[in-house]
Amino acid sequence: MFKINIVTEDLRWKKEVPMIEKILKKNFKKIFTFLGYVAKKQNLEISVLLTNKEVMKKLNKNFRKIKKDTDVLSFPNYEKNFFLKKKNIKDLYLGDLAFSYDYIKKQKFDFLNYINKIFIHGCLHLIGYEHNNLKSYRIMSSVEKKLLSDI
Repeated sequence: MFKINIVTEDLRWKKEVPMIEKILKKNFKKIFTFLGYVAKKQNLEISVLLTNKEVMKKLNKNFRKIKKDTDVLSFPNYEKNFFLKKKNIKDLYLGDLAFSYDYIKKQKFDFLNYINKIFIHGCLHLIGYEHNNLKSYRIMSSVEKKLLSDI
């Protein structure tokens, strides 16, 4: 089972993409089905905050000590090595994601395509993927590209 809790704090999200909740739910299921979590018969849950630049600046400052807006922030519930140990736990609350409407809107990409890309990116961070060196960047980027072509 896949459960996604969505809090739409900024109503511009629903104006821009009226079906945003349905799209995120569908993509959540696709991402983790692709990654093999259906085969493990696990119940996965995440929360998503659809917000704006003011809130994202505060979150980014509080948690990363960076005083600026960003597209997505990921707050994993488990440390990255948890998933390397291949724990076979039935119910997993993976963590939280936050998205900035303002940051995404000012990008020169299709709004929905950009959301799909950063949703994948954020979900991968929740299960331990990183991009803090060239090797981990290449691995994460490869998985992202495969998932994007599936979505």
